Amino acid sequence: MPDTSLPINRGNRHPVDRLYDVRAQIKALQDQEADLKALISTEMGSRDSLGGDEFIAFQTLQTRKGGIDEASLKAAGINPDKHRKPASTSHVLRVERRAAEVA
Repeated sequence: MPDTSLPINRGNRHPVDRLYDVRAQIKALQDQEADLKALISTEMGSRDSLGGDEFIAFQTLQTRKGGIDEASLKAAGINPDKHRKPASTSHVLRVERRAAEVA
């Protein structure tokens, strides 16, 4: 069967094709972000921050409770904590610009 697709013209690319390109770029950047987070976490070790030339990364623990409608359960006379999913804890990596040095 002959190829009936249009030739690739990056300047006038079809929106469907551009969407695919953007999603591929997002996926590649997410993979790169995950690799960098792992590297920073390893280099950080047990410390809570690690500084680069321009930015500082801070690592904290974040705990979240499972979400439920507590008010309606309490109104029905039900203890919300008996029906809550277990809390989850994760590391959060926040990056901030270094403060400008005063001369």
